[in-house]
Amino acid sequence: MQRSATAQLGIMRMAVAGVVVALGLVGCSGGTTDTAGTSPAAPAATSGSVATPAATSAGDPAPTAAPSVDLGGAELNTAVVVIGGDRYEVTGVRCDIFTARYIQAGNYGEDPEVIIVLPPEGWESQGDVFSPPSVVVTVGSGADETVWAAGDATAVVFMPGLKGLSQIDSYTVPDGRPVHATGTATFIDTTSVAFGRDAKPVAGSFEVTCP
Repeated sequence: MQRSATAQLGIMRMAVAGVVVALGLVGCSGGTTDTAGTSPAAPAATSGSVATPAATSAGDPAPTAAPSVDLGGAELNTAVVVIGGDRYEVTGVRCDIFTARYIQAGNYGEDPEVIIVLPPEGWESQGDVFSPPSVVVTVGSGADETVWAAGDATAVVFMPGLKGLSQIDSYTVPDGRPVHATGTATFIDTTSVAFGRDAKPVAGSFEVTCP
């Protein structure tokens, strides 16, 4: 049983890495990438953009600047995930913000490792373009590794019985930059499930801040 469970965890980890590589997310810690061409082009102007009118004369008042985004005290390139009574806060998060405000962020390869995927509103109608929302927290390594997953994460897909027990309950990606996305989720300890141990859903929350 232990060998089978270990092999299953190995497959899950390789699958996560494969998804990350396929999406072009592997890179150095920190920074933000705006990537075009991966998802449908966004409209020329959105509710979060502020048009700057052209001056018609020297006496025209200067345009009003767009309001700054409230980061709630969070630092840029950081992510915080709370699972039950445990809080995981990481820095050096790499943010990839695609068109249509499709966010994929993580501090890949660190311990703890946090990976957050948040597709835009209405993503379900373009499931072949956007990945479902998910949050995965990996703590420790080897025999001490624990993988908490929420939503349609790769770990959950490999364990169909977890569907309905692990989910993203809600999330918000406000307009404007920087981006401070927040949400709530129900996590499951997929490592315990893989080894046949009892695992109950745990309520939690998450946030990520990108330039």
